[in-house]
Amino acid sequence: MSPGVGNITVISTMYKKGDIVLIKSSAGDVIPPFHVKLVERIERKPPKDPSYIIWRAKLTKKREADKLRKEWHIPFKFPNEIETFVYETNIIKLVKADGKKKLSTGH
Repeated sequence: MSPGVGNITVISTMYKKGDIVLIKSSAGDVIPPFHVKLVERIERKPPKDPSYIIWRAKLTKKREADKLRKEWHIPFKFPNEIETFVYETNIIKLVKADGKKKLSTGH
């Protein structure tokens, strides 16, 4: 048996409240990625299933909310009806940490 087979790896969260992230939809790759601001971290620990993290989040771009509503019939309406929940595993990348632009480490 190769190393790591049957083991569960737990990765601590690197995201924080206020971060703006790019996410992929749980519905699949056909829906384009969109930007959200993370509002509240919620960790679930079901008794018989693996634990998981979801975030209460708000869309940040009117254009993306309009596209999701018009093309995919997801009932977002900017700026008031933009709240959603996202699995932490659906986060593609951090765009801005706590509202601040991500700093480049390269020169």
